[in-house]
Amino acid sequence: TQTCFATEMNINLLAEMCGMDPWQFRYLNAIRPGQVLPNGQIADPSTGLAETLEAVKDIYYSHPYVGIGCAMKNAGVGVGLPDTGRVRLIVEGGKVHIHSGASCIGQGVGTVLVQMLAESAGISMDEIEYHRPNTSMAPDSGTTSGSRQTLVTGEACRRAAKDLRRALFEATGRSYEATEMPSAYLSNVMVAKESPETAAVTFTAEEVALLNGKEFYGEYLAKTDKMGADVEYPVSHVAYGYATQLCILKEDGTIEKMVGAHDVGKVVNPKSAEGQVEGGIVMGCGYALTEQYPLKDCVPTAKYGTLGLFRADKAPEVESIIVEKPGVDVAFGAIGIGEITSIPTAPAVAGAYYKWNQIFETELPLKNTPYAKKK
Repeated sequence: TQTCFATEMNINLLAEMCGMDPWQFRYLNAIRPGQVLPNGQIADPSTGLAETLEAVKDIYYSHPYVGIGCAMKNAGVGVGLPDTGRVRLIVEGGKVHIHSGASCIGQGVGTVLVQMLAESAGISMDEIEYHRPNTSMAPDSGTTSGSRQTLVTGEACRRAAKDLRRALFEATGRSYEATEMPSAYLSNVMVAKESPETAAVTFTAEEVALLNGKEFYGEYLAKTDKMGADVEYPVSHVAYGYATQLCILKEDGTIEKMVGAHDVGKVVNPKSAEGQVEGGIVMGCGYALTEQYPLKDCVPTAKYGTLGLFRADKAPEVESIIVEKPGVDVAFGAIGIGEITSIPTAPAVAGAYYKWNQIFETELPLKNTPYAKKK
């Protein structure tokens, strides 16, 4: 959030120097598939920054006091560090039980895994039971950080589900036709391609019960290159999400509306994705306008109630625009959406106030707004 605020505010100044508006300048310079990222990685086909800008263009040009901010966010820990997702499926009582040591901190990882299992195995969600992670049954699926669980553990779940699907074909005496094809973009991924006839087959609860007592394990390593690796185009992270956010002000300087257009690759659950955008933007508004975290010798000195967190009566309307641009052959193309929802909010808010009062501020929280703490 801090570096994005500085970068985006400088981009606004550059646009002004060039005689261009902030949207136009960003669209001209937006990274696109096939181009090289600053870390040397080639932007893959799922790169959707330009599409997020296009999604808000009409809204941006229809308001006088509007600010804009863009961001990118890696999915996965990356830079050559261990980054493995793991899922264990156990068939018991005619249901498939999901066990994974992937902790949920609001992103709905359980919902993601249930949907991916149902889609991959060709079974109803009624035949699936998700268990909260525990150390006795669930394999370690890494940290819930780096916005990684949807992609990394989701792919592990898909792999386990494909093995389950093969077993269902065998148990029901059907012929299974699938070919393991290498991923077009990731060297350590094989994707099962079924014939149209085989892909259309689904299984009933009674058929699932035929596998009672069976277990299926899936694992996916998000393989990346170490920082400074001696390769021409290092893979720093397996995927990136992109976003553009707008802040729209009323004549009195209060926020009328926030808009967040987020490239998620493939959306798994639209409601969950919208909730992530809404929650992240409200958090970002607090960071931009009201939050203070005073420290003395690195020790917090304020009580929780005085930190200035954005309260419900101050929360503006938030419009979520989910941009889908799948392009990576893992987890159905789902990149996920986590930290990025709070990253471009502050520069979007600051840009709107710059248009409103012509004061270019470089510190947060902003001082010249109706939300500023009165002394």
